[in-house]
Amino acid sequence: MCSFQNDALNFITNGRVTVRGLSQLGLIPKGQCVIPNQFFEGGWGIWLPMPNITLLPYFSVSVASGFNWTETVAFMEEKVKPNTFIDLGDNGVGKGNLEEDEAQSLYERETEIEQKLQANGLLYPKSIVDVIDLYVALGLAFKTEDLQGKWCLDMIIRPLCRIDEVLNN
Repeated sequence: MCSFQNDALNFITNGRVTVRGLSQLGLIPKGQCVIPNQFFEGGWGIWLPMPNITLLPYFSVSVASGFNWTETVAFMEEKVKPNTFIDLGDNGVGKGNLEEDEAQSLYERETEIEQKLQANGLLYPKSIVDVIDLYVALGLAFKTEDLQGKWCLDMIIRPLCRIDEVLNN
């Protein structure tokens, strides 16, 4: 984007760029997702639970598609795989082969994230609604109303804060 386009976009959006806003301007092709450039640099990939990371592209597509809350939940539920949600109550897996070692590492990562979320008064996601609620609680997304007055969601592209500004415990 050239400087003029950046200046014009900042003027139109008050400096806040969102997926819904870009979509309404025709800047997101149908079926495409947009993930903030600062997502990994801002630590989101470190402290966001795996269900939230794997479902983020689908969340972005649902926002860009103009889905309301109900349609977003339904769309994302269609994308859930059997291993999307991790049961942290089973105390990990046994040691043995490489696949089990990877599963144990993932379990340990997610357990640490669950503790960090709990220390900040948040819950580890166990459902699509939990995933969306966590996006909103962390400030990656927010609730708004569409033109028909239905609740819908939007996702922040810029400015995206660092996750450690939100998860401070």
